[in-house]
Amino acid sequence: MRVKSVALGMAMMVGFGLATANEATAATAADPTGAELSAVVATCTQQVSTGKYAERSGGTRTVPVCSTGGAVHWRSGMTIDCDGQRTEKCNPSTDPYWQGQTAWAQPDGKPLNAEKLPYVVVPGISSTWSYARSGITGGTVAAVVYQGRVAYAVVGDVGPAGAIGEGSYALAKALGINPDPRSGGVSGKVVDYIVFPGVKASPIHDAVDAGTEGRRAATELVSRSRDCANVGVDGPYPRLDAGVTRPEVKTAQCLLRAAGQDTGAGDPSGVLDTATVSAVKRFQAQVGLAETGSVDSHTWTALLARGATPQLQDGSSGEAVFRLQRSLNAATTANLTVDGKFGAKTTAAVKGYQTSRGLDADGIAGVNTWRALQTGR
Repeated sequence: MRVKSVALGMAMMVGFGLATANEATAATAADPTGAELSAVVATCTQQVSTGKYAERSGGTRTVPVCSTGGAVHWRSGMTIDCDGQRTEKCNPSTDPYWQGQTAWAQPDGKPLNAEKLPYVVVPGISSTWSYARSGITGGTVAAVVYQGRVAYAVVGDVGPAGAIGEGSYALAKALGINPDPRSGGVSGKVVDYIVFPGVKASPIHDAVDAGTEGRRAATELVSRSRDCANVGVDGPYPRLDAGVTRPEVKTAQCLLRAAGQDTGAGDPSGVLDTATVSAVKRFQAQVGLAETGSVDSHTWTALLARGATPQLQDGSSGEAVFRLQRSLNAATTANLTVDGKFGAKTTAAVKGYQTSRGLDADGIAGVNTWRALQTGR
């Protein structure tokens, strides 16, 4: 990616291959609206970047990268990315900054097609933020919201390390924004970029699959946030048996809903009623735990560890570290401060957990450690 000094731009989604734009982005009555999605990410619940970004290179850094409900998001403007395959609209003549490659490619080795594929650009990895450590990579699905309109796209390219807020020509065109790489785009914090770690389109250039997966993830995000926005998940994590009434039951009910389990109408109620007990049993069966219906330390651990599983170690930060710290607190007596920063205390807690579970105690949360946590060991 190149640095641009043109107006910032905004965007939605266009079809790719045999799909038209309408086919790729068609919504159903059950799909979340742009207003609903923007409301979920209106507040920076947890900042996962150590600093902030400018809307464009050289500007004032005012845009944080945040995490809410498992989604990573930022609110910025948008510049237009026309890199990748040479097309009628994206070439050296139409874009003086055009480059013939993208950070990620199609399975056939060709770069992505910015004119046809709606994709989001993430900033280059730096001390400010690493998209990889947040579980984001090429093909990770995103919802983009502008003036109430929703677009589903993939992460497709990497841009300047100091700026955030860029999308492909196709993304801009689908939102009705001028997609001209020279003069198109929009300025100001008017675009919500909502990325879903662990949710990927396959193959990366399949806009229809991005739309399907994006709508599912967006629906889940909105559903679990409607009644759970103010329910804390940082502990404590006591044992909860059938019939108990206490605030931590609301936490368990919200986590169960996030895991796709129906806990019944009116939840989170704070009561471990029959419907919630059934939901607990279904989740326990899903992860391989004994179906007791009680929320014990094993169940808490598995619920809290759900999500993307990037390798984490000393120096890591972000949404996945929050989940790691919570699940370690549930599984052990680590009593970590849940701050999203992987430091000496988190390293020691990981080593202690690994030793107690018969894992290689290297202090790095890798595949085996995540697998153990997500199965409630």
